[in-house]
Amino acid sequence: MRKAKTSINQKRKLISILFILPTFLLLFLFIIVPILYGFKISFQNYNIAMPASTRTFCGLANYKSVLSNPDFRHSFSWTLEFVVIAVTGTVFLAMLLALALNSPKVKGFIGRLVKTAFILPMMLCPLIVANIWYIIFAPNYGLVNSTLSRIQMSTISFFGDTFWARFAVLSVEFWWGTPYVMIILLAALTTVPAELLESAALEGANKLQVFFHVTLPCISNFVVLVVSIRLMDALRMFDISYALTEGGPAKSTQTLAYFIYETGFKYLKVGEASAAAFLLFSMIIIITFLFLKITDKLVPTDL
Repeated sequence: MRKAKTSINQKRKLISILFILPTFLLLFLFIIVPILYGFKISFQNYNIAMPASTRTFCGLANYKSVLSNPDFRHSFSWTLEFVVIAVTGTVFLAMLLALALNSPKVKGFIGRLVKTAFILPMMLCPLIVANIWYIIFAPNYGLVNSTLSRIQMSTISFFGDTFWARFAVLSVEFWWGTPYVMIILLAALTTVPAELLESAALEGANKLQVFFHVTLPCISNFVVLVVSIRLMDALRMFDISYALTEGGPAKSTQTLAYFIYETGFKYLKVGEASAAAFLLFSMIIIITFLFLKITDKLVPTDL
């Protein structure tokens, strides 16, 4: 009997492995292999416009060239600024919306309708979202400037002024990125024990005290999760800058991902683009790791 059970278990394990093997093969072929190949060419003098015979090992020359490039340093600075504003802004707005939609007053058909309306932006591709907002911010026929003209006010150059271009990019990011975070936080709020909220109310705690001392500790793991996701998303942001401002004006909205794209596909310096990509990859890993390490000590584990 034991041998028969062992044989059945082994067959089940083998079947399980066979089922997941195609997925692992696809991951290896389309993720691991390109990453390893990209890492390899980051040490080569690789230019698409040049013949393959000129593709030679150049050591750390690509990394030195990228790090000494003022455009890279500018993109690095704006990316960090964008990450701080985008992550804190979307999480803050999502928390406010989640708390509002979790209210007993927002129930029934109206409640579902409101939730659906807030969720709709995340259903759209970032490129489509950016194009929609381009129409809104357009200098001549855009909704914003048309409205300003009608009320006899000065129009705004959203794509010709550094401040307003960054404002436009961040506005689109808030509109598109907030709903996803809101859904997770809204689900998290349903896990807060009702008896804790009731006991806090009976003890005379106001809404702010209940939120900071009861609700937030209970959903802190979810907050860490959404911040981690938003960190990784914001660090590699490309679509919105590409479709809305094309990195301008004067490369003021050029993120690291856009710098990589421009270096590789516009200037055809694939070796330098790969080096920049691995610097960005390392940056994402380090920042996310440090964030998780810090929050691991701060987030309570006994709730």
